[in-house]
Amino acid sequence: MKLERHVGGLSIAKKVGYLLERGWQRVSGQWLSPVPVTDPVPLAKAVHHQLTEDLTRSLAPYGWTVVDYSDRGYARLRDPVAGDLCSLPAALRRQARREKRLVREFTVALFAAGRTRPRE
Repeated sequence: MKLERHVGGLSIAKKVGYLLERGWQRVSGQWLSPVPVTDPVPLAKAVHHQLTEDLTRSLAPYGWTVVDYSDRGYARLRDPVAGDLCSLPAALRRQARREKRLVREFTVALFAAGRTRPRE
């Protein structure tokens, strides 16, 4: 599932604005990450990587830790309560249940909070 569905979907203009405010640069129709500097990627992949970074960082105060990333950029996180590993979408669902909130509502709140926090 695309991560952007978890935050309510993003128009192309919102995707571009989101990436620019997070420090990404457009290079020949592709996007270059500020940290770590990698090869330019298409818009969809850039949005996926940035959402993954922002949402995993926003889950950290709840005790979630990133264990690793797949070659395709999917995060695996350790559940602070159960101790097992799961995907980022599964972590969002689990934490939303623990907070007794709807998954979409919880994820949008995390996303909004992550956008207002300065990058480290």
